[in-house]
Amino acid sequence: MATEKSVVLVDGQAPPRFIPSTRFTLALLVFFAFIVQYSQRVNLPIAIVCMVNRTKPIDNTRILFSNHTVTPTYPSSRYIIDQSTTIKSISAPIEKGGIFEEKQFFWTELHQQILLGGYWAGYIFTQVPGGWLATSIGAKWVYAGSLGTSSLATLALTIMYMMSSTQFILILILRFIIGLAHGVLFPATVALWSLWAVPQERSTLASIGFCGTHLGTSLTMLTGGIFCRYLASGWMYLFFVSSLLGFIWFILWVTLTADAPNHHKTISAHEREYICKLTGSTGKKRTMSLASIPWKNIVTSKPLNALMITHIANLFGLFFFLTNFGKILNQLLRISPQNTGYILAFGFFLTLLSSLSSGIATDHLVRANILTLTSARKLFNSLTSFLPALCMVSLCFCDQSHQVLGVITVLIFLASSGLGYGSGYIVNFADIVPAYSGVIFGIANTFASLAGLIGNIVAGMIVKEPILDQWRKLYIMFGIVYVIGGVVYLLFGSAIPRKWAKFQAVDNSAKQEEKLHDEEAMPMNEKI
Repeated sequence: MATEKSVVLVDGQAPPRFIPSTRFTLALLVFFAFIVQYSQRVNLPIAIVCMVNRTKPIDNTRILFSNHTVTPTYPSSRYIIDQSTTIKSISAPIEKGGIFEEKQFFWTELHQQILLGGYWAGYIFTQVPGGWLATSIGAKWVYAGSLGTSSLATLALTIMYMMSSTQFILILILRFIIGLAHGVLFPATVALWSLWAVPQERSTLASIGFCGTHLGTSLTMLTGGIFCRYLASGWMYLFFVSSLLGFIWFILWVTLTADAPNHHKTISAHEREYICKLTGSTGKKRTMSLASIPWKNIVTSKPLNALMITHIANLFGLFFFLTNFGKILNQLLRISPQNTGYILAFGFFLTLLSSLSSGIATDHLVRANILTLTSARKLFNSLTSFLPALCMVSLCFCDQSHQVLGVITVLIFLASSGLGYGSGYIVNFADIVPAYSGVIFGIANTFASLAGLIGNIVAGMIVKEPILDQWRKLYIMFGIVYVIGGVVYLLFGSAIPRKWAKFQAVDNSAKQEEKLHDEEAMPMNEKI
């Protein structure tokens, strides 16, 4: 059986303490890409808080409902929405600037959850194709096509402002397209780092890139709250800004990146040889057919199946709450949309810090021989599974009368969720199945995204009105799922690569195959 240690020597030298500029630049561009993706992902959930059901209109006031004008029967509130959809305050009018007039629409809870779930409906279809394309044609153009398409679709969402009544189906289609485009990014990223990141730096590099998911969410929450507070139809600016960021990133990405170290125009020979020697990659694009994938090994590998289970369990909860924390804070805890934006912005900043710090901490602990890579993965994956489960218990008691506890719980949930991105289930695919990491990650993420979609639909069926008793059922369900995912990985998880999933094995190198007597072999410094 293979044993794990922590430091590997290459040509008699220890790995560099500081990551060279080429890999660091790539990590920053991946970081920027995820800022764009997540700003485009969460702009509609924020817009819903700003423009839909922000307050309930008074009796017999006409408002916009999808394609139809309806007359609601809600109790009176401080807002009247007249037939021109201008919001007028009864008690405390708020002067708003900007180039747009204020518009607000009414969608039922089921309509809102369908729109939020529409993103995941598209997202699930391109997970596996994303990993396959990144392996076959390279991650560079998969990235470019993804965010180029989503930026155009995000810009097209602004058309809802020009409609006399919001076309529900059109908005759903655009969100579906954005989900399709974004679905390839995570599998492509896992495939990218299997070529670019050596094991001793993988947690740090991956955490830098994945931090963009949290910063993008944080900044969008913050700016969204400000836009909706001070600008008429502030949600429109969210769509403009997130699409503009995508176009800027596109130019930088196409100019500065490459699929693999062998294809990069400015990388030094020393850095290229160092990366290729430790990853085992030749930089050659591989045509991968479904028949060539070792399905039997995938299905029978306990560590891989444990990883997929914890991946699905964690993202089932995380995907749902990413799109619903705004509603929870606003409708259950009765926090204003502006303060909701501030709280979530800070929460996702904590996610960023926990993701980055856990990645750096893991590489330090492994280099210092304090923990093996497997032990570090299990430690941080357990934290990212069990802490959110405890948060679900806490949220069961949080309503308007327990605002402070609710806010603290949400912040702890977001902070602990980042640990999985820095040194947990997200990074682990490149450890144990490097040659197939993009495709296998795509398979796992497909099921996770499908679960996220189901979560939105279930929420729309259970939650008929914003009261704690109805949301409590959801909290219990998600808490159980988190615990199951954490326990399974703790028992069967690993960071040791499967011999059938190493680049050398896939390239049919007889010389390398002779050295792989065991089922497992560490990429860093294995001793068999």
